[in-house]
Amino acid sequence: MFKRPLSEETRNAIILVIVVVVTPILFYFLNNFFNSGTSAIPEAKEKEKTVIVSEAEKADILTKATAKPVTQTVRDAMSQGDYSTAHLQLSKVPKDSPEYEELRKQLASEPRARKLPGVRKEAVTSQSPLRYLDESTPHDRFSDGIYLYLVEISGSVWPKFCIQSVGKRPLDITGFRIKADGKTFTIPALDIKSERSPAKVAEYYDAPVDQQSYDAMRALIKARKASLAYIGRSGERVREITDNEKKGFGRMMDAYAALGGNFAFIRH
Repeated sequence: MFKRPLSEETRNAIILVIVVVVTPILFYFLNNFFNSGTSAIPEAKEKEKTVIVSEAEKADILTKATAKPVTQTVRDAMSQGDYSTAHLQLSKVPKDSPEYEELRKQLASEPRARKLPGVRKEAVTSQSPLRYLDESTPHDRFSDGIYLYLVEISGSVWPKFCIQSVGKRPLDITGFRIKADGKTFTIPALDIKSERSPAKVAEYYDAPVDQQSYDAMRALIKARKASLAYIGRSGERVREITDNEKKGFGRMMDAYAALGGNFAFIRH
């Protein structure tokens, strides 16, 4: 049995119904497709920014949670009898705070803590940065010396390496040669300063610690015998590095660690 074909009027009616129903659906999907495509990149960027901020906040929270307050470090050092660390850390506590006065009195009441062992603090003028020097370090430029000292700038402590030479005439120093047991270290003197007195001339090299000076200091701490050669345009002079100077490097490295410093900035 054959069905009668639809009339043209019926077919047109069916097509119109399909168009009316399908067109809104098609526009809906096209609109979603284009909107999702244009917003994908900003959304991804926004998500990326959120992750970065979140990680930074986590790192900051972790640092604050694990960092021990300076006052607690002072108390811990005192309880362990480590008065050198206690003195050095106390210098980082604000002097106008009640904690500073309390800890200062506690240290002053302890006979063994009245003197900072092996280290002295000084500033050349009231405007000069505070410096930490070993007890064996010369008090002026008119003495031979080789030493490590610390300078405090804006709350941070930095290590500096210094070599001094004194004589009746300048050597016009261009470098130094350090021997520590079987090891030899050559340090070029890129910047030499000088001072004069009526009878003497002082020349000195004063620079931030670098790889060469750091390696030399580490070797000197362990050396049984060590010497220092001052190499100049007008001659060369050699002297023995004293036991006090060698021990001074060890004391100042300990002091630097007690103040929270480390030599991680030096590439090995």
